[in-house]
Amino acid sequence: MTEEYGKWTEERIAELGYLIGTGRSPSAVAEELGTTSGNVYRQAARFGLTFRASPSLSMSPKTYKVLSHAAVARGIDTAELVNRVLRLLGEDRTLLVNILDDGVGA
Repeated sequence: MTEEYGKWTEERIAELGYLIGTGRSPSAVAEELGTTSGNVYRQAARFGLTFRASPSLSMSPKTYKVLSHAAVARGIDTAELVNRVLRLLGEDRTLLVNILDDGVGA
């Protein structure tokens, strides 16, 4: 059962953390979550999240939603799914080259 913190379910809090972790601005996070920047700041502080520089790994909202749905279907969070995919690509040079399909060997 998903715990709720006001209107903030565990899944929504995880999404907040992910979006902050990707380096999105407070206004971009607010837009993605359908709330205000002020609420994003309050909830980030409430759950111990901070806006700071992060690795340059970002994706479009559409890509995030596709990955998020795939993660839910597998009973894991989106970050774990992304890490699994990246690990698979890093461990299989042929798979990486085939996915990129840009004519350059890895």
